[in-house]
Amino acid sequence: MASEERDGDHLLQLHPEEIGQNDAQLPGEIERCTGLSYNDFFWRYMHKNFPVIITDVSNDWECQKWTVLQASRDLNSNTSASSINFDYLKTRIPNCPVPVADCNSSYFNSHTKLELNLHDYLDKWRSSIENQSSASQEVNSNVDTTSRDNLYLKDWHLAAQMPGYNFYKVPKYFASDWLNEQLIDQKKDDYRFVYMGPKNSWTSYHADVFGSFSWSTNIVGLKKWLIMPPGEELKLNDRLGNPPFSIDEKMLDEHNVRYYTINQRANEAVFVPSGWFHQVWNLSDTISINHNWFNACNIAMVWQNLRNNLKAVCKEISDCQQMDNFEAHCQTMLRASFGINYLDFIELLEFIATRRLAEKTAATKFLLFDSYRKNDYHVQYDLECLRMVTRTLTEDPTVQRSPLRLDERCRQLLARLEF
Repeated sequence: MASEERDGDHLLQLHPEEIGQNDAQLPGEIERCTGLSYNDFFWRYMHKNFPVIITDVSNDWECQKWTVLQASRDLNSNTSASSINFDYLKTRIPNCPVPVADCNSSYFNSHTKLELNLHDYLDKWRSSIENQSSASQEVNSNVDTTSRDNLYLKDWHLAAQMPGYNFYKVPKYFASDWLNEQLIDQKKDDYRFVYMGPKNSWTSYHADVFGSFSWSTNIVGLKKWLIMPPGEELKLNDRLGNPPFSIDEKMLDEHNVRYYTINQRANEAVFVPSGWFHQVWNLSDTISINHNWFNACNIAMVWQNLRNNLKAVCKEISDCQQMDNFEAHCQTMLRASFGINYLDFIELLEFIATRRLAEKTAATKFLLFDSYRKNDYHVQYDLECLRMVTRTLTEDPTVQRSPLRLDERCRQLLARLEF
């Protein structure tokens, strides 16, 4: 078995860990890496649940055409920068409805949501840029910059909406994606997103759905991140345990929070580990591609988050414990609030297990994101992690007493995995 990944292999080459087992302390700063191997990313960052910035990931993506080089206005500078190619976007993508957040308005601790047609959104954005440019050239301009729209196109499922439009490629580092592997195969809602927003648009303080990993690649623009290790977020909760809607350095310093600042440039991907709370600002007009995902490295964390959220749901409606089908109601509420429930989670484990067991006994591996296959060690690692988390499920009281016979399904799955 080769020890290094070769160009053109399209294999996710994973090998036994060569990094020291005790090398788990938090980094002094978040590293920026070029030419990182898949194996090093897996053990140094993903397996340790540490963030990293990976450069030069989107050089050959079609969505680079969504940008256009623009000469600097500084006559003494020979540099150029990219801006949004609005005409190309409108030519390439139909005028479909898109989800938009109003960053100047909040509703129940979230930005107000609305829906616009894509071309209308792009026209508003371009008009705002032109108006700002005109205002900046007027010495005595009375334009109130705070009154401008601040609309952020977020969580747009463009890849699912236009499956024939291959506008980006999932970087090899993020291709071991159990969540989207199942959802795409079964043609369900996915967690692949496009974000587009003007300068000063932002995403509020949060940790990612399910306690998943996320990755975000800037196509154009500059983002600023404030990100903190798991546990640090507790220092910011109010007396009821509620997190703030927005954070800044002053707040973090006042609460002695350990945090990192990332200035993400174009063509860079930020890997966000499980449970790392963060807030992100667009320091310029920005477009990014983003995924939420999980795999063998953090499946145990996702399971723990699922259990904790069920406990919270049961506590919320504890006064209804005597009602018929109380636990079924809790599972329904869990799916509504968390995104998945116990049945969904077990079905995902069954799906991944079926594929990995087939890969273990066959020469052909499943193609991930139309580009990658896992080597034999990677498949074996996935199976071992599936076995461990399934064994944990069989010990869970909710699984054991479920009328849906979840315990039986877990034991059947465990029997398949304990070969």
